[in-house]
Amino acid sequence: MTATADKGRPLPLWYTLPEGFRPVELSADPEERLEAHYTALAELCPDATTGQLVASALGFEAALGRLVEDGLVHFSSFVLRTDDDLLLTGICQISVTDRPAGDPHLYPHSALRAHPDQPDTHKGVVELPSGLAAVVVADQAVTVPGALFGVEGESTSAVRTATFHLAFPRIPQAVVVSLSTEVFEAEEEFLELATLVAAGISFTAPKPDPVPKSAPVAASPFG
Repeated sequence: MTATADKGRPLPLWYTLPEGFRPVELSADPEERLEAHYTALAELCPDATTGQLVASALGFEAALGRLVEDGLVHFSSFVLRTDDDLLLTGICQISVTDRPAGDPHLYPHSALRAHPDQPDTHKGVVELPSGLAAVVVADQAVTVPGALFGVEGESTSAVRTATFHLAFPRIPQAVVVSLSTEVFEAEEEFLELATLVAAGISFTAPKPDPVPKSAPVAASPFG
């Protein structure tokens, strides 16, 4: 998959995702995406009222629009079953942000300094196929507006996030890969999954698959 920056300018960014991920098409017509989200919610929550479903779909679309304005290039949910028969669910986001000009190898360290040291937060620098990356794993309480579920008030959820920061090699921008889950019991599997997604980031176009020698050679009728 490729990513596109604002104003339609293509970015030198490619990424691959494992099975179990369900991307939201950010370039789709908002009304069609809204209708699809409403339908999915109706199937998932058959007891919800029409008003709750509409409010939830509208809230999701509004939140998604704000994320896109802030540089979001990919959004997906994931559902995987672990070897211990746990259902690992969560959200994956890939965003592009500006970074200070300079050596891209120094960016991970500056990204770490921007994250304050807090309890239940672990930070470090790891080497990925696309280069050095800052990684921050944090547990935090997230306030969820009731409007996202078509109800009044707010609720609080405990969420674990794993965020990777990688600098583009030749432009003053960076890619941020963030996975989040509420399934704390699958800590090891979640961190492995987040690392796998971050390792799928590439700043060079994938090479086309070689043509098997036994395959017929394509020829143009125009010589």
